[in-house]
Amino acid sequence: MISVNFYGFEVEVAFLVHEGRILAYAWHYDEKKALKHLKRISKFHDLEGEVKRSGKLETWLKERVDDVVLRGKKFKLPDISYRDRSVYERIIGVPRGETATYSQVARELGISYAELLKTLMKNPLQVLIPCHRLVTNRGTLFGFYPLGKEVKKRLLELEKAELSRFCSNKFVESNKY
Repeated sequence: MISVNFYGFEVEVAFLVHEGRILAYAWHYDEKKALKHLKRISKFHDLEGEVKRSGKLETWLKERVDDVVLRGKKFKLPDISYRDRSVYERIIGVPRGETATYSQVARELGISYAELLKTLMKNPLQVLIPCHRLVTNRGTLFGFYPLGKEVKKRLLELEKAELSRFCSNKFVESNKY
């Protein structure tokens, strides 16, 4: 497993690759959990490929994540039939430094809130598909499985999102949506 320093958080990452194309990746603080999550992602999207780990893949990921988070570039989804692809395309449309609410995105796409969350939990390209830019109606941070809210907060800080909307002198946690 490849260990990556993800803006101050040490995580393990595994890639699903088919014919030289990265279909998905998963990361977690624990190697076994990263592999388990990658398996769930591949099952959800009906993806087949080989689980790989390499410095070359790690470099590819670091460069793409920096493009999205630090430089504000929009990631172009690969030409793959991801389940609920429209969700990912909509989220890619949320600009760096801005946020949208979970309920706003669900409403715009005409899907249930539960379906949106289920799709986000199986995000095949986390951060490249910037689900960290979604917040609750109250403006609080919620989710960002499997790395947690502290990582989500860090990403939003790097993107210079207006965090005063999310917290007043301390990090606000909420399980309410």
